[in-house]
Amino acid sequence: QRLIIRGRSSRCDGRQGRSRSGNYSTTSSEAPRAQQIAWSKQMTSQDATVDNVLSLFAAHGHQFEARNVATAAHQVAKIGRRQNRRLKQDCRMKALAAACLNSLNDFETQHLANVAWAYAT
Repeated sequence: QRLIIRGRSSRCDGRQGRSRSGNYSTTSSEAPRAQQIAWSKQMTSQDATVDNVLSLFAAHGHQFEARNVATAAHQVAKIGRRQNRRLKQDCRMKALAAACLNSLNDFETQHLANVAWAYAT
């Protein structure tokens, strides 16, 4: 399985590579604002699960704006506290961590705080 994250592909087998363009831009492939809001609502709904959030990220993370990358990390930490050991081995978590690193320059202070909390949890 391959996840494309803002110009970088990440495979669940642990190998990583660049997209054809090699572009690490964080804004070129973002989805429209209405779609960003819909994804945010999905991730923060009361019935959201860790698997739902990670599956949404795996499918659409390459189109997430920085806010949704931070929201995904925060929600996984918030919902998945009891599943910590399993989550550390999930390749989607590694892809989410890479997306957080790629989005650092685009994070607002609240996004950075959410991601810091998520990975400290």
